[in-house]
Amino acid sequence: MPQKSPKQIQVTKASGEREPFLPEKVRESIKRSGASRELANDVLKLVEPELYDGITTHEIYQRVFQHLREIGTHVASKYSLKRSIMELGPSGYPFEKFLAKVMEAEGYQVTVGQQVRGKCVWHEVDVIAEKDGKKHLIEAKFHNKSGLKTDTKVALYIYARFLDASSGDGFDEGWLVTNTKLTRDARIYCECVGLNYMSWDKPQGRSLRETVERSGLYPVTVLTTLNRREKSTLLGEGIVTCKDLLTNLKAIPRSKRSKVQEEAQKVCSFNNAS
Repeated sequence: MPQKSPKQIQVTKASGEREPFLPEKVRESIKRSGASRELANDVLKLVEPELYDGITTHEIYQRVFQHLREIGTHVASKYSLKRSIMELGPSGYPFEKFLAKVMEAEGYQVTVGQQVRGKCVWHEVDVIAEKDGKKHLIEAKFHNKSGLKTDTKVALYIYARFLDASSGDGFDEGWLVTNTKLTRDARIYCECVGLNYMSWDKPQGRSLRETVERSGLYPVTVLTTLNRREKSTLLGEGIVTCKDLLTNLKAIPRSKRSKVQEEAQKVCSFNNAS
């Protein structure tokens, strides 16, 4: 049977939906990681012959990631951003700390895990952020699996908490932040009631992906020189970003400290130069 051309191949998304393979989509995702167009094209040429009808987005990601690693560039670390944020689990607390760091880079003063009195009950708020005289209540919905979306029930719950907390503690704005996607109805609800939201890919210009890339703060879980146990240990010690790690290198085994330091510096320095 003749092999299908890339344009004829259907890709299976994490949700189970299928869509045509779009080379430009893969090329742009590689370029967002700091790769040149030439490098992105080279990787795409390696991946396309490996495609088959029904291939999953996860398999495509793995193949691109592996080719980037074989080339030996730190771009591989940054290409894995979405999945690296999912590795901040299984609990959502490291994600909340990471989110707080990103918000600080956006000019907010932040506190994490604070108890506040509402009009009716007390609330533990994931992140409180203040900027330009406004006080923001930010609730994080963390998922550690692809394909899971944050739905309207979560938006309703967070907005209800915001209303109660704002009556007692004077919050000006509420936020729903998730590391995956929002359902269409959840977005419509947030926009209707005035609840700010930040999902992986929306809103344009203020999505989680764009905000993280703009901040230059990448989670330690992007580092390919660390194994899963070492990443978990760092998160347990409150070291959640590559920038944090560079000032806490003693937390890394001496035998691999120089390699980890080199990779972390490359990940951090790319954004400083761009």
